[in-house]
Amino acid sequence: MKKTFFFSFLILVLSLVSVGCGNEKTAGTVKESDPTSESKSNSPSEPSTSSSGVTDPLTTNQTTIPTLFIHGNGGTEGSFSGMLSRFETSGWGEKRLTVTVQPDGSVLDTGTWDDQSDNPLIQVLFTDNKNNEWNQADWIKAVLVYLKQTYQIEEVNLVGHSMGGVSSFRYLVTYGDDDSLPIVNRFVAIGAPFNDFVTGNEEQSFDALIQDGPLVISQRYSDFAAGIQQYPKETPLLNIVGYVQDGSDGDGTVSLRSGLSIGHLMQENGLNYREEVITGSQASHSQLHENSQVDKAVADFLWGTP
Repeated sequence: MKKTFFFSFLILVLSLVSVGCGNEKTAGTVKESDPTSESKSNSPSEPSTSSSGVTDPLTTNQTTIPTLFIHGNGGTEGSFSGMLSRFETSGWGEKRLTVTVQPDGSVLDTGTWDDQSDNPLIQVLFTDNKNNEWNQADWIKAVLVYLKQTYQIEEVNLVGHSMGGVSSFRYLVTYGDDDSLPIVNRFVAIGAPFNDFVTGNEEQSFDALIQDGPLVISQRYSDFAAGIQQYPKETPLLNIVGYVQDGSDGDGTVSLRSGLSIGHLMQENGLNYREEVITGSQASHSQLHENSQVDKAVADFLWGTP
């Protein structure tokens, strides 16, 4: 899809969802439950968005591919418990396992695995839940190795909120070309600060962001650009960002431009990418994984029928 067509599509048919937090070795950490402001000024060149009301019921395909849910910085079991419960209530999937990773990379799980279950859901927890994205990328790898060795799982989906989205992307640009690991079928990032929390991009238009990439780039973004060739070409990315429209530039923690910046790298390298901007009071950083619009966007992307 050409960049000009993509941006027109984004402006005209954008669906709206909310986001999460992130961190880097040299950056300050942001807690999921305690968002801080990144920028408080609205740019005159905002993307056109609109809030949607009640959505139509979603009919999902049923597959045996498990979906892993990875929390953000400071996240706990409660981070994704609400979304997982709503998915079960809606009949979109069933939680099968909780997988916990220790700081040394050792993995334990609770629950009962059934390789014939429909849309199995797996919650991933990091005991050291404030560690950096490099270690978390290695822990994601450890989880996938464990699932393959223990349950013969060969294919997964990834859903990461905030730092979980950043760490998942770092995993994909570090280990995405390793054929010994399970294939990542689909990847959803929710409120992920792909360009960290740098300043200096506030006046850049969204056209220019998509065409040229951010004017000011973080070390994180530079790393992603250097590793983008390892990103698996068969793995589409849905990038969900939040826009609370209360005077802050984004979800109150992650700016729109940081969240959307990854689109340039994905499209420049011919990778399958789409993005959705969620607006309103429930689009704040810590509310994105509690937002019904986000629920539907994630489920539709992972299992929706054509």
